Amino acid sequence: MFTYSLTAALARLLPLARIDAAISATLLSFAVYTVFVLWVFARPLRQALWALPVTLVLLLIGFGPQWFAGGEV
Repeated sequence: MFTYSLTAALARLLPLARIDAAISATLLSFAVYTVFVLWVFARPLRQALWALPVTLVLLLIGFGPQWFAGGEV
């Protein structure tokens, strides 16, 4: 869920054409996903819980305009 929301947020925030931003964000998400999974399993659970609010913020950045505009964005 973290990398999915990161990809959506990056696709909206990157100053590129729409398709270029989507492709760049998707490619970057593979590297982020690998690092994130390695980090989560290397850290105790209590120290890794910060990822939940970060994921929620990224979900709002990436999908908020579609959710609140009724899918017209």
